[in-house]
Amino acid sequence: MYELRDYQIDSSNIAVRELRANKGKPFILLLATGAGKSLVIADICHQLDQPVLILQPSKEILEQNYNKLVSYGVSDVSMYSASMNSKEISKYTYATIQSIYKKPELFKHFKYVILDECHGLNPKNANGMLPKFLKDIGCTNVCGLTATPYRLSQKYFWEGDNQFYTSHLKMLNRIHPFFFKSILYKIETQDLIDRGYLAPILYRSDKEVDMLKLQVNSTGADFTTDSLEEFWNDARLQKMARIIQRIDEKCQRNLVFCSSIRQANRAQAMLKAMNVESYVITGKTPMRERAEMVQAFKDGKVRHMLNVGVFTTGFDVPQLDCVVIARPTMSLALYYQMVGRGVRIDPERPDKKLRVYDLAGVVAKLGRVETIRVVKEDVDVWKDRVVSEAGVMTEVPLFKFLVKKKMFTKKEN
Repeated sequence: MYELRDYQIDSSNIAVRELRANKGKPFILLLATGAGKSLVIADICHQLDQPVLILQPSKEILEQNYNKLVSYGVSDVSMYSASMNSKEISKYTYATIQSIYKKPELFKHFKYVILDECHGLNPKNANGMLPKFLKDIGCTNVCGLTATPYRLSQKYFWEGDNQFYTSHLKMLNRIHPFFFKSILYKIETQDLIDRGYLAPILYRSDKEVDMLKLQVNSTGADFTTDSLEEFWNDARLQKMARIIQRIDEKCQRNLVFCSSIRQANRAQAMLKAMNVESYVITGKTPMRERAEMVQAFKDGKVRHMLNVGVFTTGFDVPQLDCVVIARPTMSLALYYQMVGRGVRIDPERPDKKLRVYDLAGVVAKLGRVETIRVVKEDVDVWKDRVVSEAGVMTEVPLFKFLVKKKMFTKKEN
C-alpha cells in the first residue's frame, strides 16, 4: 500500500468533495510535474468507490499510469485502448478517448471522469471527441489534472506593410466556451523543491542565440522546417555536440530535445565521432525498438537520449540529471514539460540536482521553470494568470515574428 503526502491528501479530498457534490462544473487540480498525480488519482478512486473513467492522452502514459495504479494495490482496474490491444471495462477503467468516443453506450454507468494531462483539451472545440463523448454518456462530473493549465493562442496583425504573428498564453478556464470553470487546488514546482520532493535546478544558457531568422509555420504554434534547418547549421550542431561531450563526464542520464529528425541524426553522428554513444528516438521509431532503447537508457547502458517530439510528457526516469533544450519553442507548457522530465528525486541520490542546458534561448525568454506560477489577478477576482521571473505570461504577446511583407499597398487617389 502507499502513503500519501499532505498535498496529495488535500488535493484528493478537494476533488472527491467536488465530484460528489454533482455540480456539473469541470474543475482542475494543478499538480506540478513530479507531484505524484497517479497517487492522487488512485486515492480519488478509492474514496469515491464508484466507477471512474480515467482518460489518458496517449498509449504510453496510459500504460505507465495503469501499471502504477495496479502497483499501489488497487484492484478491479482495466484498460480500454485499441493501441494496447485491451478492451476491458471494470470499476476503474483507463482509456484513450480515441478508443471509446464512438462507443458511449458502453460507458453510460460512469458518473465520474478524470481527465489526465487536461491541458491537451482545446475548450474551443466544443464538438470535439471528448465533449461529445461526455455529453453522450451524460457525465458532467469531470476532474482535470495538469501541471500546465494553459494554451497558446495565435494572433496575426499588420504593422505598416508587414504582417506579424504573436503568441498569447491563455488559461484553460478563460477560453470560451469555458469547459473548465476553476482551479480548485495547486501545488507548484518551487513548492515541491522547497519541501525536498523535487530536485533543485541549475541552468546553463547559450548567450549567443539569435532567433530572428526563425519563421512561424502555418499552424502558428511552431517554426517552419526550413528556418529550423538554417538555425541548426553545422556550427551550432558542433557546439551542441561539444556540450553533450562535456556533459558525458558528469551526468548519469541526459535527455536531449531536438527540433527535427535530421538535427538529431546529424548530432548523433557528430557525437559518435567524439566517441560518445547516444540513441535517437522519434515518432517513427518502431515501438519494440523504442522500448529496448528506453530500457537501455534506464539501465545506464547509454547515457544520452536524443528525442524528437516523443518524451515531453510521461517519461519517468529518476536517474535523469541533465536535460538539453535543443529546440526553440514558443510554448510555455512544452518548455515546462521538457525541464520537468528531470526534476524527480533519485532514491539512490537524494541530493541530486538537475542541470538544464538551454541552447535555444528559451530560459531567457520565459524564465526559469521554478519561477512559473499561477496566481490570482487580484484577491477579490476569480480570474487566474501565469507569471514568471520574466513577467506576466498570460494575455500579452510572448513572441513576435514577421510572417510576410506586403507586396503592394492601395494606391491613393
